[in-house]
Amino acid sequence: MSERQTKISKRVPKSGSGKAPSKGTSGKTGRSKRPPKKARTGKMTRIKKGGRKPAPDPAKEKELEPITPFQRGLSIGVKFAGLTACVVGLFMGLLGFLTYSITAREMDAQINEQGAALAETLESSIDRGIWVETPEKEIKEGNTVFVERAPSREDLLASWKQRFREIVEGSEGKVLRLILIERKGNEIKIAGGYPDDNQISLGGEREVGKEGDVEVSELNLGGRRVRRFAKQLNVDLEREKTILQLIEVELPQAEPGTEKFQGIIKQLRDLTGADIQNMQQADEYRMSNPIRQMRPTSQGFTPELWAFVRASRLDDVKAQLYKRIAVVTLCGAVAGILLTVLISAVLTGPIRELETDIAEVAGGNMEHQSRVRSTDEIGALAHVFNIMARNLRTAQENAVERQAFERELNIAKEIQEKLLPERIPQIPGLDIHSHYKSAKEVGGDYYDFIVIDQTHLGIIVADVAGKGIPGAMVMTMARSLVRLASVRNVSPGDTFKKVNRILAKDIRRGMFVTSAYMVLNVKTRTLKVASAGHNPVVLFRAASGENELIKPKGIALGFDKGTIFDNNIQEAEVQLEPGDRIVTYTDGVNEAMNNESEEFGDDRFYSLVKEHAGKTSKDFVDAVVTALDSHRGSAEQSDDITIVTLSVNGGQQ
Repeated sequence: MSERQTKISKRVPKSGSGKAPSKGTSGKTGRSKRPPKKARTGKMTRIKKGGRKPAPDPAKEKELEPITPFQRGLSIGVKFAGLTACVVGLFMGLLGFLTYSITAREMDAQINEQGAALAETLESSIDRGIWVETPEKEIKEGNTVFVERAPSREDLLASWKQRFREIVEGSEGKVLRLILIERKGNEIKIAGGYPDDNQISLGGEREVGKEGDVEVSELNLGGRRVRRFAKQLNVDLEREKTILQLIEVELPQAEPGTEKFQGIIKQLRDLTGADIQNMQQADEYRMSNPIRQMRPTSQGFTPELWAFVRASRLDDVKAQLYKRIAVVTLCGAVAGILLTVLISAVLTGPIRELETDIAEVAGGNMEHQSRVRSTDEIGALAHVFNIMARNLRTAQENAVERQAFERELNIAKEIQEKLLPERIPQIPGLDIHSHYKSAKEVGGDYYDFIVIDQTHLGIIVADVAGKGIPGAMVMTMARSLVRLASVRNVSPGDTFKKVNRILAKDIRRGMFVTSAYMVLNVKTRTLKVASAGHNPVVLFRAASGENELIKPKGIALGFDKGTIFDNNIQEAEVQLEPGDRIVTYTDGVNEAMNNESEEFGDDRFYSLVKEHAGKTSKDFVDAVVTALDSHRGSAEQSDDITIVTLSVNGGQQ
């Protein structure tokens, strides 16, 4: 067996517990003898699982005063109900009168809708022949030709005058007048209507709005207040002109059977509604449907329909409603003022007094107590307020203690952050990465990279038995001592001896530090390892694809002041080959627990090392952390986690 192999432990078996036999002594194959339980890793005395965040002693905090029952009297609801009954009654009456106002608006809208509907109906049915002249139409019946003449303008106006009369007289006085007018600019002339007056006297016109295309306005007609609904009549002859253009101009120019010809025929069918298929049928339609034109007397005029509806009744209803609303509003205002004064005197007096008490406490006088002594809800509120003030005073005293503790905790956190290295060494041919995650605000784990000289790099991982501020202070001491002892010292065992001689004298009883310290020759890739009661260093051999555990003999720092520690501390030396990986960690990795209190375990961790050893160090660490998080699930992290790994040639085989 070679000298190199005698300085490290045996390879981890492929199956089984994954732990090497405990037989053998330091300097030979196999794991070194475990130290006594008390001095091995401190698992019997360390306080890793509890006491992570030192907090103020709950027994020293003053208890808050409980809220005691309150003897209630007459409910404030009963008082308020009696005082506000009158207000509710008065304003309910006001609500009734306001309903009348809404009804008036509805009546107003109804008149507009009915008048607009009347104008729309008449506009759509009035014969446009009053303004449009229709030529004579020849009708053939066998060999006989008849000439059909359109009714004259006078005949049509007489016919519509009779219809207007029926509408006006049948409306029971609601519709006062219906007339047809012709407008040309500002010139207006009456074409016909009922009553048959050639003159119309209008005054005081006020525009109301529009209902669709109907303009609504109010004005005086013969001394009466009326509402006029004006609707313009559409007598546009553009359709006839378009038909004439298609038949006489565009269709003769199109070649029959072409796409253009068929398009014109389709357009004619859409405009006329007749089944036109060819040029002959188009000419027959034009002969039987002569093109209309405006009558000479109507040219330049725009016809409109005016319908006048009586509006004086609506004015009377509005006037009555306004008077009643004014009276009710005045009475309600007076009653509201009187009742408000009464309510303020009975109810708001104690509330204002309680408001003063609250302002006194808010100003910082925690000794102040309310003097409200009523037996209703206000009295109950004052009773609870007094208890709250006393509890606030107690809570303020407790908060001072908590703030002092938080300040100490923040200081410890800053100290610990300074302990960790700011950057990872970048060495050609080596890939180094680290991971640190504290279980609480202040953790007890520590790792560092120490440049000893131009060819030697120190790598240390440590775990303090004792967390919080005391643990951070011990870690500060240990870090400083390690850095001092490692100056030009390439022996990790000797470094531990120097550190322990000083640390053991000053450390508090019951506290200790476990640590693994490695010194790497970056040129020869020779690694020296010393362990102060720490977890074994895992060495993955790329050549064999198996793990080896490096566990030199040694006890934790701080247990012994010198003799026992110096006699037990030993070193192991290994030669790193391309593709090999070194992993050192704290017990927060293998002892990570899930909600069922199941530990992650050494075997599972060693399997992870083998599985991901060929990755880069960063990817290796990420894979291990992901596996830990998956195992822990929603369980709280029970211990600090620290991982430092190094691979030769970037971890690539």
